[in-house]
Amino acid sequence: MASLSIVVLSILSCGGDDSPTFDECGNPTTETVNDKRCLYTVSTLTSSFDGSGGLTVDAEGFIYVADFGNRIDFADGEIVSKVNPETGEVSLFADSLEGPSGNAFRPNGNLIQANIQGNFVSEITPDGQVTTLSNSGLRAPVGVALDEDENIYVCNCNGGTIQKIAPDGTSTPFSTDGNILRCPNGLTIDENSNLYVANFSNSSIVKVTPDGTPTVLARLPGSNNSHLVYGNGVLYALSRGGNKLYEVTLDGEVSIIAGTGAAGNEDGDGNVASFFIPNGIGISPDGSKIYVVSRLVNEGSPLNPVVVRVIQLK
Repeated sequence: MASLSIVVLSILSCGGDDSPTFDECGNPTTETVNDKRCLYTVSTLTSSFDGSGGLTVDAEGFIYVADFGNRIDFADGEIVSKVNPETGEVSLFADSLEGPSGNAFRPNGNLIQANIQGNFVSEITPDGQVTTLSNSGLRAPVGVALDEDENIYVCNCNGGTIQKIAPDGTSTPFSTDGNILRCPNGLTIDENSNLYVANFSNSSIVKVTPDGTPTVLARLPGSNNSHLVYGNGVLYALSRGGNKLYEVTLDGEVSIIAGTGAAGNEDGDGNVASFFIPNGIGISPDGSKIYVVSRLVNEGSPLNPVVVRVIQLK
């Protein structure tokens, strides 16, 4: 028996490419990046509704989800829904939009909403009144972010650029490197006015400095990045193709925090929970909850219906 134990120990300690790796809780993992999934839990907040576009959160914690539409090749959605973060109740916030996708709030409570199908950006008052803010220089606009001076930045998926809309409405190109910005999709901003972009056409997360210079910060495992959000000093970013949620530090270190990679909407710990084509993402005002839009499997159209999922530390 002693000799058998020695043989077994020798086999287990050989190392090489077959040696198991472990997550931060000591569990075996096959992830190629730091694995924090055991630290998080995932739950479902809402029943199903049409909301395949971007997601943002207001100062009071209410969640707003845009309906991009039913197919990736034709953004036929028209509405933005409002979700109660306590009850999960979904109600109509605004309509008559044209493929609404990325969105962000002004300090006065107005929602800035990109319309990818209409090639314009709308401004929506708290009571749901919609006006066109700008259509200058916008080509399939998706992600939206605002700096502390209320300059609005918009991702142009077509052309690979970011447009800047000043408070007086003047629209000018801000970052134009189409080799790095490959269908820029999600957009967020930190307290130093650095923008962060999730490319749709590859796996890159791009940092854009206040002078408009883009560089690749990190690459997510998988493909077809969705939206992303800055909070708690890090980025939270979705891999649409990989069905996973990642944390990215501002130094570019990538960690997975939820999702097995399988298509589904299984709740539970982050290492057993699943998503399907996750797209919109936002964070609660206190930073304790991350909200993600995930499509239901084998129901409806290619992009709808969806549910809102809640991801938080245990």
